[in-house]
Amino acid sequence: LDVLAAALGVIRVANAEMLRALRLVTVERGLDPRDFALVAFGGAGPMHACALAEELGMRTVLVPKASGVLSALGLVVSDVRRDYVRAVLGGNEDAEAALAALEQRAVQDLHAPSLVRRADLRYRGQAFELSVDADDGTELEGAFHAAHEERYGYRVDDRPIQLVNVRLTASVPVETPALREPSPDASAAVERRRTSFEGDWVDVAVFDRTRLGAGSDVDGPAIVEFPEATCVVRPEWRGRIDDAGTLVLQR
Repeated sequence: LDVLAAALGVIRVANAEMLRALRLVTVERGLDPRDFALVAFGGAGPMHACALAEELGMRTVLVPKASGVLSALGLVVSDVRRDYVRAVLGGNEDAEAALAALEQRAVQDLHAPSLVRRADLRYRGQAFELSVDADDGTELEGAFHAAHEERYGYRVDDRPIQLVNVRLTASVPVETPALREPSPDASAAVERRRTSFEGDWVDVAVFDRTRLGAGSDVDGPAIVEFPEATCVVRPEWRGRIDDAGTLVLQR
């Protein structure tokens, strides 16, 4: 087994595990992945994204400008948020009283927060719950029946429902920076490199992401080198940088 074959085997194993995780949050929840775009982040995420999208029948991949540090960027620009939960074994009146108490606490903790109510319910005898909206006037049992049917494909209207928890999310918006992409540098393609796709060697362009700008085109096969990540653009994929700096790949 030579080095290239071993490396290809490692990639296939990694892709298989990521595909399992992606199917878990799409197909197994009744969602068709072909209806969505795949967002690639982390230092290695953009290396695998096009191959994963092909396996799932997805036609769009989004690679943010700061993909390698996207989680850190998200933390910086996210609203201030606190989550509260209280166990409640009762009916709508008990839920309302518990949510009112949580709201009083949230107002004390944060200045003028926006509040979102939810409740966790289950059919009696189940070992897991589903979370549904619990805004003023929401009929919890009806909302739970609908959520259960959407998630699992069936509902049991004559089966008793148990309220387990109430939840409250309190948030305060923060000022976020404007993400705008500069004009491109004509010398973005810094070199060409022999690269193996599924064992076949191909001559590809290698782009320096820091020299790309809004409107820059990247057609596969190609490699885009970010300061903190690497994106592999497979054959038959075409990409363009949008105004926010996201590399939008489509096939």
